[in-house]
Amino acid sequence: MQPNGESASTFRLVITRRSASEILLLPRGSGWALPQVAIPPHQRVAEQLTAEVRKGWTLETYCLLVPSAASDQQNEEGKPAVLESVQANDRAPAGSYWAPCTAAAGFLEAGEADLVRGSLEKLEAYMANEKAGPFARPGWLREIFQWTREQATPLGLQLTGNFRQLNASPTFNLLRLETKGGALWFKATGEPNAHELPLALAVSRLFPRHVPRVLGVHHPWNGWLTEEVAGVPLDEAAEFAAWERAAAELAELQIASIGMTAEILEAQAKDLRIRQLAGRIDPFLGRMSELMALQEKPTPAPLAPSELATLAEGLKEACALLEELGMPDTLGHLDFNPGNIVVTGDRCVFLDWAEGCVSHPFLTLEYLREHLGRSHVQEPAAGEKLAAAYLGRWVPFFSPEELRRAQALAPLLAAFAYAAASDGWRSADALKNPPLAGYYRSLTRRMYRESIQAALGSERCLN
Repeated sequence: MQPNGESASTFRLVITRRSASEILLLPRGSGWALPQVAIPPHQRVAEQLTAEVRKGWTLETYCLLVPSAASDQQNEEGKPAVLESVQANDRAPAGSYWAPCTAAAGFLEAGEADLVRGSLEKLEAYMANEKAGPFARPGWLREIFQWTREQATPLGLQLTGNFRQLNASPTFNLLRLETKGGALWFKATGEPNAHELPLALAVSRLFPRHVPRVLGVHHPWNGWLTEEVAGVPLDEAAEFAAWERAAAELAELQIASIGMTAEILEAQAKDLRIRQLAGRIDPFLGRMSELMALQEKPTPAPLAPSELATLAEGLKEACALLEELGMPDTLGHLDFNPGNIVVTGDRCVFLDWAEGCVSHPFLTLEYLREHLGRSHVQEPAAGEKLAAAYLGRWVPFFSPEELRRAQALAPLLAAFAYAAASDGWRSADALKNPPLAGYYRSLTRRMYRESIQAALGSERCLN
């Protein structure tokens, strides 16, 4: 068991080679079995699986089919994962055996035999229809290396052959590819994040100082290649000054985006402008009323209808007041966490724009402040200093009083925008899935607390 009480996940590995014509089997008693590994919770599954195979059997592999957190629940046989050997002629580890796929199931116990048959059927379906999932087809890694060489060679970059696969699914992939002059990143996304490619390209073109340089686009796989930024992730930075720099450069990026919001929205950024948010208040809280009624546990107490009505009033008033202040819509980021921020010697670079949006600028600052509060940073009044570094860039455009009023309203609307940005709350899953329902109830209680704080702040201003 892990310290947090969650157990590791067991994976049964279908490791293939030679275009999935052979499967690796290990000796077990008088028979044969699939390789098995255990992965701690909250880890990148693809990266951990390939690392365990390398450590346990000295094989370099990459993932073809990996179960998602929401599917393929673990049973007695464990979760199935399909990997491919990088080298088609890798020798079998001592005592193991590369068995022909046509015969492999016959060597295994019933549960593992069924797992192999099911995995191979899925693999064959993807092989017959590349568009359904290019990264579930054997051999795709060789294709990516070839394509990357074509992009990198004109730039004087030579691949070494070393790589790390961090994320994997039939339509998603994230690879770090080493060169003799640094590293490159290949990323591909499918639904629901297929929009990240056009948005990443637009942000790279409009604001090159603040994002990695795009070196190539693989349109058939909705993927793109970027250079690695040499720097320190903000969540590993030792000095609080790095957080202040990130906040100040966020403001600079947003100020630079003023007047470009139509182009950013056209690139498929989420539309979270104040009027759009205001239009979601009643339907969102209507669904939250249903979820509150479904709560079975007595604590924390579900919000009463009167409390939801108070929250609705507070949200609408916050939207109206922010519109009155007249601050411009700008580029925003709903996943503005320190792991997505790289601090270099002369700039900050912002990564992973799947959650890019157009919104009131101060909402993104609130997400950074939230992560700061959860970090191990030891700095007196850190939140206030972070806000001061950010607001300092806005002083030439708005009065201190206007900035203070906007900042006071931002925590409430930032929480609402985060909850209502996707349509997950509209789906039937929100009613049928207890963990998801609990998540939305928790966010709504957070909004209610923020609305009370915002109201108290307004009263102090009036007094």
